[in-house]
Amino acid sequence: MLKLIPFLLLLSLPSLVVISLPTGISVFNGPIYTNSVLGFVNITSLLAYNSSAKNLQVPLYGASLQLNVMLVANSTNGEYYFWLQNVADFITNESQFFFGDNVWNTTSPFAGVSNITGRGSVYSTNTPLYHSSYYAYSTNITNYTLPFSFYLIINESYNISGVKVSFGYVILQNGKLLPPNPVFYDNVFIPVSGIISASIVVANQTTPNITIGLTTYVGNYLDAELVWGGFSNGEITTFIKMSSLLALYYMKDGNWVPFSEVYTYGLNTAESSTNLHVTIYKNGDAYVTIGKPDYGLLTSNFNPSIPGFLFLNISSKIPFIINGSLTDNFTGYVNSLIRLRFYDNYSINSTSFALLNGSYPSLIYPTNWFKNLTINPEYAYYYLIRVNSPIPVIANVNGKLVRLNSSNWLVQGSLIRIINYTYYNNSNERIIIVSIYPSTSLKIMEPTLINITTITQYRVNVKSNIPVFILENGEKFKLNGSIWVNKGTNMTLVANIPFYYIGKFIGTYNVSPGQSVLVNGPINESLVLYPNIPIIIIILLIPLIILALVIIKKIVN
Repeated sequence: MLKLIPFLLLLSLPSLVVISLPTGISVFNGPIYTNSVLGFVNITSLLAYNSSAKNLQVPLYGASLQLNVMLVANSTNGEYYFWLQNVADFITNESQFFFGDNVWNTTSPFAGVSNITGRGSVYSTNTPLYHSSYYAYSTNITNYTLPFSFYLIINESYNISGVKVSFGYVILQNGKLLPPNPVFYDNVFIPVSGIISASIVVANQTTPNITIGLTTYVGNYLDAELVWGGFSNGEITTFIKMSSLLALYYMKDGNWVPFSEVYTYGLNTAESSTNLHVTIYKNGDAYVTIGKPDYGLLTSNFNPSIPGFLFLNISSKIPFIINGSLTDNFTGYVNSLIRLRFYDNYSINSTSFALLNGSYPSLIYPTNWFKNLTINPEYAYYYLIRVNSPIPVIANVNGKLVRLNSSNWLVQGSLIRIINYTYYNNSNERIIIVSIYPSTSLKIMEPTLINITTITQYRVNVKSNIPVFILENGEKFKLNGSIWVNKGTNMTLVANIPFYYIGKFIGTYNVSPGQSVLVNGPINESLVLYPNIPIIIIILLIPLIILALVIIKKIVN
């Protein structure tokens, strides 16, 4: 449970004997009226310890960072004041945290709350001379990893029935950068009868005082605070490790504006620390480290850097230029104008290039609210398809019949089907495809070399009145008119010639049947048959010899 400081003596700060105060940044001077306040923190080192914490029923290693503001509601019944607290509580030795809110009625030092609705509940304090009740809610405990960076947000709006207060957070970094996801974990409604207006107010004044006897119970300052302190229940803690950047903004005319005059301490928050020191960091933020407290004015010209609300994520397979630098990815928050250039035509290497598809922004402006912008430029990738072939290559490319050149540029994903056909140089010479590497059908996903292996064939034509056969590589083929034979083939011409003929192939080669010829061009042969004179003479002599033998035999007998 978080508590307010119940009262303060009306004395200037330098004259107070101060042991510890909530430490960070706070704003007292005004008047400033707004409906939204934003606190930023970036934590790179954090560890707190209080040996007496158990007496307050809080963790030994607990700490809190609190965004606290004053809500003023004007009504026909007068002014009402509510102290709003949006708090990040840490258990620093276990790297755990949760968010919680409180609403206190500070219309008077002893006022309580009633009829407030939200995700939380109203609790009694049971403390004399103090606020009788308050509203509270907290989220579940979860883990954090340094560096840990987030925003705390308090928004207010009102209607005729009362005021709505939204408590939220946005985690920017939890070990790694995260896209923003605004979470309003509690929406609280404070009923105010006869309401006229409502604002978060910073002014040089306090809420109403009460005097009882000789004691004046001073109200709370109308300030805004983003301060470190103990876990809760008014704990005073000591930090062992601390390194954090703080910034505090309010909404003005639709823009987030930093409070200009800021101090290093809070006056309304009960939790405090003993050993934190605040300076201005080189980027303009308030820098909180371990050191001797120096409670007072930090600067009258607070100008912190705004981490940004627009989370930009650019991922590209092709390099692009961002603010003059070449890169292929960018992830981060945008707090100033970004100039982008994506290449329309980018040469990857000698065998690949990419063409940009679509249009993309060239200027990225910061925004005033949280937004995720992802840019993934789309490119069409073209690859060099080389073709090694002694004949023209015909292919079906993406459904269209085309003739491929020795070098071709095709878009990624193109489908190619090589047509296996026979190429004729003339009627007696042709070239046939015997293999296609890597495949007849291809899907282009990279530069590719297509090798077409061919063989030349020549027409072999033999004229003959009797059947002619060819012996080729041990196989026998009957020749019917003409056939195609591979170049370089040793071919044997065979014919079944009757014994009373002598045959000879006359033409390109003059060879006898059974002789081999080398096919190095078209072959035209005619089988010419000649009478086999010796055989014919023998055939004619055989009857005469037989007749002579018969006559001789008769004479002898």
